[in-house]
Amino acid sequence: MFSHPCTIAAALFTAGMLAYAPAHAGQGKATASLSNIQFELIDLDLTDNITPSITFSRKSASESVLIRSGSDNAQGSSSGFKSISRSVPDATVSASATPTSVQVGAQADVVEANLNATATASQTMSFVLSPSTRLSFSAQADTVLDNEGIMLAWSSATLGASMDMLINGVVGNETVSMTLRNTKGERSRFLFGSMDTGASIGRGTLTASTTARFINSLSMAPLASPVPEPASYAMLAAGLLVIGAARRKARQA
Repeated sequence: MFSHPCTIAAALFTAGMLAYAPAHAGQGKATASLSNIQFELIDLDLTDNITPSITFSRKSASESVLIRSGSDNAQGSSSGFKSISRSVPDATVSASATPTSVQVGAQADVVEANLNATATASQTMSFVLSPSTRLSFSAQADTVLDNEGIMLAWSSATLGASMDMLINGVVGNETVSMTLRNTKGERSRFLFGSMDTGASIGRGTLTASTTARFINSLSMAPLASPVPEPASYAMLAAGLLVIGAARRKARQA
């Protein structure tokens, strides 16, 4: 019994996609870091006899890594200022956080047709800021991205803050966020932000986070179709002959 022509065509299309897929081709590297995270307090009212101050009520950090390369996979997570890494053959992911830095990395020496690598690291500091005070915060952001043979890849570093305060008896909020995102090559930037309190105290959080990610999957359509090899042309020609024969037999039946 002959298979339905549509079934044959679907099988040939899948085989063709597999023939074009860049399995075991290329390499990838992605890193992102925020270093020298620091803050400064500035007195906005020298006549109120209030010394600028900031009190941290909670400091937390987390790290997470996931890697799937071909049929191999590994993952892990941790909380606190720690370092974590996971490896499979030809690929590694890592993440770490300290009180003054966060950084992540993903490395693939051989890019499988099915690759998913993600690493994240972040820290959060909850604070109470004195009245009439400017909080300035900064960090050095650095990213590297080399994604030869990988369909989708990026690395990013984000520094931000959010603060609530009373303004004329009404609770207001101020949010500042800066991100360095990279999809190719090396990029660096000095991230800097600030926020002010008024006549009352401010309560908020300072955050720093980094992410590195690779996605390479046959389920994603390629951005550009490669030139088929001669063998691929032969496969498609043979498939057309099979489909034609099947249709002729179906008309004769």
